[in-house]
Amino acid sequence: MARCDLHFEYRYLRYFIAAAKHGSFRKAGIALGVQESSVSRRIRDLEDQLGASLFQRHNGGARLTFAGQRFRRKAEEMLRHMRDSAQDIAAIG
Repeated sequence: MARCDLHFEYRYLRYFIAAAKHGSFRKAGIALGVQESSVSRRIRDLEDQLGASLFQRHNGGARLTFAGQRFRRKAEEMLRHMRDSAQDIAAIG
């Protein structure tokens, strides 16, 4: 089995999910309060690390590829686990 060393940040997942939700890097940037170029760059970094295109880019925005659809489910799950873990730890004090 191949070993996969991924080094991406929490915000990469947030940017990816926002772009998937809004169908546009520009709209995702507006929703997140960051520049469109930041969203685009981080998604490109994520795609490079994963070795797959997550979006089909077009003039009107961006549409998830098959790989992007699969990754979205996992990314949402990862963010949910991270939020739940943070809440559990915060409750402990």
